[in-house]
This record gives sequence, C-alpha cells and structure tokens, in this order.
Amino acid sequence: AFSALQLLIHFIVLMGVGRGMLRLDKNELYLASNANVGGPTTAAAMAQAKEWKELVLPALLVGVLGYAMATALSLSLGPILMRLAAR
Repeated sequence: AFSALQLLIHFIVLMGVGRGMLRLDKNELYLASNANVGGPTTAAAMAQAKEWKELVLPALLVGVLGYAMATALSLSLGPILMRLAAR
C-alpha cells in the first residue's frame, strides 16, 4: 500500500507540474515517469513499443540522470543516517 501511495503522489506531482506549469506533452510525461520509476531500459522499451522514436534517447538520458541523482543523494544521506542510528 505504501508503494502504491508513493507512485500515486509521484504521478500527481508529475502531471500537475508537467501539464499545469510547464505545459509538456502527456507522452513525454508518461515516459519521464517510467524512466524515473522503472529506469532507463524500461523507458526506452516503452518509447520503442509506442513508436515514439524521437523520445528513445531522452528516455535513456532521463533514466540515467535519475540513477545519478539517486546515487549522489544516497551517498550524502547515508552518513547522516548512520550518525543518527548510532545515538
């Protein structure tokens, strides 16, 4: 149930910001969501399956960017959490 709630919040924020504020195309937002949740390979496969050929490379790049950001965040957050756990 917790994962479903996370995905729901992710999708609502993505659509709200993407469609409401940035006026992006729905297909691009669906693909960005897939890249962030499933990774670059699933996003590229989705773009290929839907025949969105111009979105395959951006899907890969957004997914890899998500990996890079998550890695940097976890490496910086890990020591903080370790110190809190030691208390």
